[in-house]
Amino acid sequence: MSYQVIARKWRPQTFEEVTGQEPITRTLRNAIEHERLHHAYLFSGARGVGKTTTARLFAKALNCHKSKSPTPTPCAIEDPTACPSCREIAEARSIDVLEIDAASHTQVANVRDTIIESINFAPARDRYKVFIIDEVHMLSASSFNALLKTLEEPPARVVFIMATTERHKVPDTILSRCQQFEFRTIATTRIAERLQQIAIAEKVNISEEALREIARAGEGSMRDAQSAFDQVISFSGPEISAEDVEAALGLASAGMLARVTAAIAEQKSAEVLAVVEDLVMRGHDLRNFCRDFLSHLRDLLVSRISGDTTLLDTAATDSQELMRQAQSFSESDLVRFFRSLSETEVGLREAAHPRYQLEVGLVKLIEMRRMVPISDLLERLAALEEAVQSGADTVLMKTPSPVANRRGQSGPTDRSNAASSGATARPGARKTQDTEVAGYNQRADPPLGGTTQASAPQSPVLTLVQAPGLQTGGGYAAAATQPAWEEEPEPTDPALQTDPSSNSERESTIERIKAALEKRKRMILVIALDGASKALLEDDELCIEFAPESKHLRENLAKPESVKLLREVCREVTGRDTGIRISVKERGVNLGEPLSRHEAERAEKQRLLEIAEQHPLVQQALRTLRGEIVDVRKIEGQ
Repeated sequence: MSYQVIARKWRPQTFEEVTGQEPITRTLRNAIEHERLHHAYLFSGARGVGKTTTARLFAKALNCHKSKSPTPTPCAIEDPTACPSCREIAEARSIDVLEIDAASHTQVANVRDTIIESINFAPARDRYKVFIIDEVHMLSASSFNALLKTLEEPPARVVFIMATTERHKVPDTILSRCQQFEFRTIATTRIAERLQQIAIAEKVNISEEALREIARAGEGSMRDAQSAFDQVISFSGPEISAEDVEAALGLASAGMLARVTAAIAEQKSAEVLAVVEDLVMRGHDLRNFCRDFLSHLRDLLVSRISGDTTLLDTAATDSQELMRQAQSFSESDLVRFFRSLSETEVGLREAAHPRYQLEVGLVKLIEMRRMVPISDLLERLAALEEAVQSGADTVLMKTPSPVANRRGQSGPTDRSNAASSGATARPGARKTQDTEVAGYNQRADPPLGGTTQASAPQSPVLTLVQAPGLQTGGGYAAAATQPAWEEEPEPTDPALQTDPSSNSERESTIERIKAALEKRKRMILVIALDGASKALLEDDELCIEFAPESKHLRENLAKPESVKLLREVCREVTGRDTGIRISVKERGVNLGEPLSRHEAERAEKQRLLEIAEQHPLVQQALRTLRGEIVDVRKIEGQ
């Protein structure tokens, strides 16, 4: 006698033997027992979950000769006393139970010849004429239309049972005329139990771990799991271990998955490359491994979120080990990993070099570990803002007012000039200008527009200091300190000396506006106001003027939400509605005429900004923090 594969040999012969579909088999048995039979049924679900088997069992129950009426307990084929009808139906050779493969009978002519023209003939021997149409969604639109009327009002003693894996492709007109049953995928534990029964009957010695791996390979399909079991038996014989299953089916073991997970957690790129090398040497399908690892990431996420073991039925690793591995990652990490690896799995389908695709995909997961969560960045920004508001010496984000500069007051400084912040330069003295950036000295040109009447500015310093809340990721903030300007006479510009009390009052109003913005934690607007070449409140209008090199600050202020906030703050400070006028003053400079002190300061700051932007350490800090330099200041005595 020829060999019969396990999937056919162990096909269920009674409703009790159908695994994992108890709600459906119970409904059908009760319908038979209480004689509530419908003329058309639709069985839908994944492959290998028992749709065609249940259809045959239902046909046997309708036509079993051991009972005078349909019975929920038809004959089993192993029973030597089984009736001819049950035996013939089980062997797919009954004249009254026709099994039609819709994939090879798609045309309307096939439906007409096989069903419509024979449906009016009474059953030859059995009670019912049963039409089992497998993969019914493959029928053409014309075939469905031809079948529609017959399906709605068939002759007595005719039953249609249709099966499909793609229910959405069946027309609604057909669905509405059928009782519909959705077959579920089978739990891994249930598949393993069934395989254990088969192994005992076939006298195969197999470990529980190996059984679980075979059941997991079925992915919810009993038929696929039984076919895989047959393949493993052919590979290893009657003695089967977990290693035999992995070798025969090309599955990634739990140890291999744990190895990759640990490499990602510890950021060991060389280790994941070694894992891929091991997979290639063993002849594993790299796409299957990618799928297995996607499933493992899903199991880690479930463990991390809920730890519900009922949701980990298909896991290759036990729940305790999953929980331990999941502690190395956050939920957002696992979600990013899953999305990235899904893209890698899609790319493996058509990749010319699958190994390279998988290696780069796994290394990419490790690189993702170096990404800083947005919540951490927000915490760092909050820490910086708090440091600014509390007057911390390490990071200075706000430019002091020009009044303080003229009076010789210095802003907060870092550790290099804290002791000398009150020192002033001797009037008329000139110093060699050196620009120092984190220990890097660069020779600079003398200040633009310098004259004998004004003291030479002190050496500019842009310092990289480690800021509060920036301890991780190697992040540094570009911080600068304000030099202590020497005492010098007030500028002789008549426009500034016509009414000193009026100028003082206007500056006081602007300072109060800045203070109100600081209170609302809008430091960007404060910095923009400080960078303006002119900010005055005249005739119920706040006039803000920027130099051409400060256009970027003007853009921050000109946003609709910023203008609205400025109006609110001005109303709060002055008690009246105030207009806002923001402009950029385009001016020409006579090269033969010395620059004013204000213009010289601005030109010097622009020069220092260009030096800072070109320095490699500053560029690295900006790339790390994805930020920008908002101010450059000088430190006394550097």
